[in-house]
Amino acid sequence: MSAILSADDLNDFISPGVACIKPVEVHNKPNRFKSNNSNDLEIEIDNEGHVLEVTKESGATSRLQEAQISLADCLACSGCITSAEEVLVAQHSHKELLNAMNANKESEDKKVFVMSISHQSRASLAGALKLDVEKIDRLLIHLFTQVYGFAKVVGTGLGRKISIEHITEDLIKENEERHNGKLQDGQGGPKLTSVCPGWVLYAEKTHPYILPRINNVKSPQQITGFILKKLTAAECQISESQVYHLSIMPCFDKKLEAARPEQGPGYDDHTGEETSTSNSDQSKDVDCVITPKELIQMIQEENVDLDTLIKQVDQDTTLIDTLYANYAPQNSYDAKVSWLNEEGSSSGGYALQYLAHLRDKLYEQGKYQKDELNLELVKGRNSDVYVMKLVHMHMGTNTVVGSAAVVNGFRNIQNLVRKLKPEVGKRGGSGAGHGGSTRRVIGGRGGGLAARRKARELAKKKTNSTTETNTDTMSQQSTAAIEIADPSKCDFVEIMACPGGCINGGGQISAPTATSSTSSSSSSSSSSSMSASHLQKQWTQEIETLYNSIPSIKTNQTDLQKWVDQFLTDYQVDSNRLLRTRFNEVKKLEDDENNGAAAIALTSKW
Repeated sequence: MSAILSADDLNDFISPGVACIKPVEVHNKPNRFKSNNSNDLEIEIDNEGHVLEVTKESGATSRLQEAQISLADCLACSGCITSAEEVLVAQHSHKELLNAMNANKESEDKKVFVMSISHQSRASLAGALKLDVEKIDRLLIHLFTQVYGFAKVVGTGLGRKISIEHITEDLIKENEERHNGKLQDGQGGPKLTSVCPGWVLYAEKTHPYILPRINNVKSPQQITGFILKKLTAAECQISESQVYHLSIMPCFDKKLEAARPEQGPGYDDHTGEETSTSNSDQSKDVDCVITPKELIQMIQEENVDLDTLIKQVDQDTTLIDTLYANYAPQNSYDAKVSWLNEEGSSSGGYALQYLAHLRDKLYEQGKYQKDELNLELVKGRNSDVYVMKLVHMHMGTNTVVGSAAVVNGFRNIQNLVRKLKPEVGKRGGSGAGHGGSTRRVIGGRGGGLAARRKARELAKKKTNSTTETNTDTMSQQSTAAIEIADPSKCDFVEIMACPGGCINGGGQISAPTATSSTSSSSSSSSSSSMSASHLQKQWTQEIETLYNSIPSIKTNQTDLQKWVDQFLTDYQVDSNRLLRTRFNEVKKLEDDENNGAAAIALTSKW
């Protein structure tokens, strides 16, 4: 693995396949394959290192092509949960960015370079360079426009607000249908976010039954990319293919999201491949994705003097809002909005924003009086699982009118997915939580085995004088405590693959290494030294504090939607192209007698 992504980052890792199982495509199948003699062919390597296939009878040779793996292959393959890190870094990296910029200098068909950056990445860079977020914004704008020659630099805040508005619109509509009894059988249960590509790919490859539950509104990265390219191309009077969009994101899986075929300018509904007829301009919404780690590495390799840049930024007295506006495309929605935050989790606040929008909608409809609705927090078994409930408190009675949960990390995701598995797929086994079981866990179908095991462990600690009745009571209380926060019973679940959410993404800059000269034989020194995991947790909390320092704003929904509608009209864009994506089950590969190459393990091992 590269130095950028190390095994230390994988603290919530699900073991993938041993090797890539992408089948090698056989382009030409000559008649000699019809022979039953397995010794008719030999493999040789010539003086230049090329691999040759030699026919024994005639001595004819043919050069074999190298097997290559692309990000599109990884998305279509069921061999791994995500993809080989080498593929991610090779095709979306700071080196590819530098190559593109250098090639542009010699090209007659010049491209215009633009950049967008997530709020989490800004916070990570601020923590690493010991600056506040506003100064980081100034530094980034100066670095990319003055040093690297970029034309536009924006945050992803506008894309996020548009994403949240349409997610909550979908959820509120479904909430109304649920309360009016209009949902058909099988349509109940929570809707799930799709803004985390690691989670989405995991669902596509391992739990396709969950796909109908995933909301199909695009992520801020993709919405931002589409808008940024459209506006920049119009301003510069060039085609969108001449706009090169760099996105700086906290997670390596965002590289995969940028490569999704259905996120491109057009795609065939049956094959999932990009088409040449669906859109005249075949530019991607995002050309390159790098992480804060890679940005720092690029700065170091390019010998950029950050101290000098910071001094230059300190001397600039331009108001920050003016700076935002100067480097945003013309006809943008209020430029500073792209740099402003939302209340809620450090992954974007999707869960809290849904409940806030629902509360406002209910007040607007006159169904409740002001201050009659309150938010209640229910903690889960760990800090990466919690539920928020919008509760109507009246005459001593509490009624839940809406609920949302946050679930971070694959271990917690697995627990949720098990609970959402259709009943048909769960019958016939001996696992916990099946219908009809006398030991069914209260409040949920899945996760019962772990709950009962926990209860049994606690029961063993009781003294011999404890009665059987008391033991049963304690088991029930323990189980109930574990199952209090049940995301499977919410309206909506904000899901992120990384433990701690996006603020702890794999591409974020790690905690500074603690230097210590203590001897391993000294127990007092070892006890006082901070463990790596504790150090990283403390560091993440510091970065989250910086993230929360970004000012938040409550955008007028009507004004924002008017701007989006006008944008779609001006550029003759279908709303689905801007807002919607889709998900595809990635089926397991099967051996194909015709190509004889399925499930061949290549050298791109984990």
